[in-house]
Amino acid sequence: MIDVSNLGNSHIDSFAQTLNRQGTSSADDGLADLRREINTRLGQLLPMADQPPASLHNSMRYSLLGSGKRVRPILCVLVSEAAGGADRSFALDAGCAVEMVHTASLILDDLPCMDDAAMRRGRPTTHREFGQSTAILASVGLLNRAFGVIAEHHDAPPALKTRALERLSEAVGSNGMIAGQEIDLHERRNYDHAKPIEGLNWLKTGVLFVAAAHIGALAGNAPPSAIAAVTDFAKHVGLAFQTADDLIDQTGDAGAIGKDVGQDDDIPTLASLSGTRSAVLSCEENLSYAHGALRESGLETARLLALVDSIFGASGAGA
Repeated sequence: MIDVSNLGNSHIDSFAQTLNRQGTSSADDGLADLRREINTRLGQLLPMADQPPASLHNSMRYSLLGSGKRVRPILCVLVSEAAGGADRSFALDAGCAVEMVHTASLILDDLPCMDDAAMRRGRPTTHREFGQSTAILASVGLLNRAFGVIAEHHDAPPALKTRALERLSEAVGSNGMIAGQEIDLHERRNYDHAKPIEGLNWLKTGVLFVAAAHIGALAGNAPPSAIAAVTDFAKHVGLAFQTADDLIDQTGDAGAIGKDVGQDDDIPTLASLSGTRSAVLSCEENLSYAHGALRESGLETARLLALVDSIFGASGAGA
């Protein structure tokens, strides 16, 4: 069994190495404390493993509570704090809801009928551990629970909860993340240039990054101009994240990053269509756009910039 305690840092270091940046996994401006807070809250928001049906709830907890970077809930909380933190407790729970949606998508993505992955977050994928039928139900359970977490929050104003639910539903649905998965399965192999790949990366990854930032901005009562800027920031971070992840799929070590690699060997990616160097430049370009958008937001940027550095490494190492 792989030691999962340091998988988040290993993935960060892999991103930094791929982009020729400095790894900053140890200097994250308190992000490790926030990650621990999120992990604790995730465990509180799910049914206990022995609650009937135990196999279902155990599989949900297994999938969600394994080692993870928690980028999306961290983003949600940090944006709310940058905007003033008016409803931080709601931002924390809503960020956890986004993480539940993300995990639900990973369970489905790993199934034999999709990517047929053996390992996720440093241990066997959910269908390998619990069987395909229970894995599918665990995914449905997490997706359903995500919307429940937002809807049942006691302190948030009803209008805030409604807007957050609308935003998450839009991001997940058939014009968002689910569309990305369908295109990835049945249309991607026909792509022969970069533009549709970039659109696919937006649907697969960008939409949930933007939803997390948008909901955090709503929780922080940010003005419309700041919401627009911070969601643009999240869009470019998400696009850079997916491209870097595709690069690691080509060059990474499964034991170090805790998931299967080589999944994209026979399908087009930015790297395979344009070359590794162009894909790295695309990452850097998106990160530059993200920094520019954040400067225009008018929000406190220090911890959000620390989050970017904790994902990709700090620039200036010869990139």
